[in-house]
Amino acid sequence: MSEDEFIDDEQAEQNVQEFIEEHGTEGVFVVYFRQFIFRFIMQELKSEDEEVEDIGTQLHLDVSEGDEVLKVKREQMLERCEVWARDLVDDLKDDEVVGEVIESGDFERLDDEDVEERVENAMDEKFEEWENQLEEFLEEVE
Repeated sequence: MSEDEFIDDEQAEQNVQEFIEEHGTEGVFVVYFRQFIFRFIMQELKSEDEEVEDIGTQLHLDVSEGDEVLKVKREQMLERCEVWARDLVDDLKDDEVVGEVIESGDFERLDDEDVEERVENAMDEKFEEWENQLEEFLEEVE
């Protein structure tokens, strides 16, 4: 994959195809949900203290080691989010309708009402299942 910050559409398409060849369409879903969960956690961290607007400032409040600690915490969050994303994708693969979408890579079907509803329900179930883990993880990160 290209390391360029700015790439054209053709290079972007090539990068996506290389990623799918290496990780399959399931990998696309894992990355998507990892980022979704990561953003959710970041939002939760930001909302913890209304006086602190950005996550960098908030994480700096309890650390004295500097930017390296922020990098480590971010990597820890991404690793944990990937575990949860893989868990979610495994459950989605078991769903008759969503599993076929993941298997076929027919991303356009993600807009189908039935598929959206099934994904949303699976996410709700997983967030309930992960609730205690999320709270513990957020406490560790803060």
